[in-house]
Amino acid sequence: MDDDENLDDRGALIVGPEMPRRGRFALLVSDSFWIDITEIGDTVRLDFRPRTIRERVELWRRKWGL
Repeated sequence: MDDDENLDDRGALIVGPEMPRRGRFALLVSDSFWIDITEIGDTVRLDFRPRTIRERVELWRRKWGL
């Protein structure tokens, strides 16, 4: 099996248990990505993946009031 076939477009960032103070942490994510934030105790997990075309169209419609 080719290594390119095993690539996955999803990702995750886990921050914890000692969280950065509010205003000290920034993660810039393009609006072409979907992000889900899960808090588990003192840990925060950020899961992200590319948005589907349908999700992107919905986002643009809300953003531009269409």
